[in-house]
Amino acid sequence: MPTPIVESDYFSMYFTEELKLFEQFWYASSKQMTEADYKQLHDAWVQKLIKNKYNIQYFYLDNRINHFVISKELQQWHAQHVTIPILSNLPNPNKVKVAMVVSEDFVSQLSIEHTINTHQAFNQITYYFTSPKEARSWLLQQD
Repeated sequence: MPTPIVESDYFSMYFTEELKLFEQFWYASSKQMTEADYKQLHDAWVQKLIKNKYNIQYFYLDNRINHFVISKELQQWHAQHVTIPILSNLPNPNKVKVAMVVSEDFVSQLSIEHTINTHQAFNQITYYFTSPKEARSWLLQQD
């Protein structure tokens, strides 16, 4: 059963321990999100990861209705304050897989891809999908 990690007006994050699965679902209201909101919410989730020692192996990121554009400065902040702490606090960071369902908003999707590309290790384990079903199937298939 999924455990809520962060629930906000802009997105929700959950962790399912049995599957080692982290899920993030963005909402259309993300269009109103500020950079301060983004930082505060992502800081909260990184702190919960560290505190609860989540054993995440699979990341399912549903960006279909994500309308938040991540600036260059925020992309760098994300790499430093989110990606690096997450990977360094996972028990098996070399086994992580990321399935990202792409945003319908081109500019938002481009900024997401740039954010992923700022950290080489994350870039190598991230695959993009247009179908949530295909993304989930790929992510949870036995290696």
